[in-house]
Amino acid sequence: MTTQHILLTENRPNLQHSLGLMLKQADYRVSLAENAEDAVVLLKTLANTPDPVDLLIVDLDSASPEACATFMHALSASTLAIPYLVLAEDIRDTTGDALKKHGCLACITKPFEPATLLRSVHEALDRLKQQDGHQPGRKPAITRTESPMNQPG
Repeated sequence: MTTQHILLTENRPNLQHSLGLMLKQADYRVSLAENAEDAVVLLKTLANTPDPVDLLIVDLDSASPEACATFMHALSASTLAIPYLVLAEDIRDTTGDALKKHGCLACITKPFEPATLLRSVHEALDRLKQQDGHQPGRKPAITRTESPMNQPG
């Protein structure tokens, strides 16, 4: 089985190194980006290669509405439907809700235990497997069994 590929962006180099090492020890392939904008560029570059990114972990500093809006705009403009997790010092309820509506699978507040990040990564990747290719934040296609014509009554 192929190891899943995670793209990690964390603004603090020492924390980025530690998180990257932890993910590698958990048997994930890890690529690094310095910031969210660089991450989007790398996502585009790797999208149609044999080694695309399976999950993005992005640090949004204080997760201010402005930082989140900038990130969501860059991701939307890229036309990539990549699942992602957000790391931040502080995540307001409204910001977290906006991120989740945009496809964010989890918002993790710093500081966190390493096990919390690994569990969130594992759960996110498991959820994606169960969705049979359905990308987060996108409406799944209606199957025949879900068609209104096949519903009783």
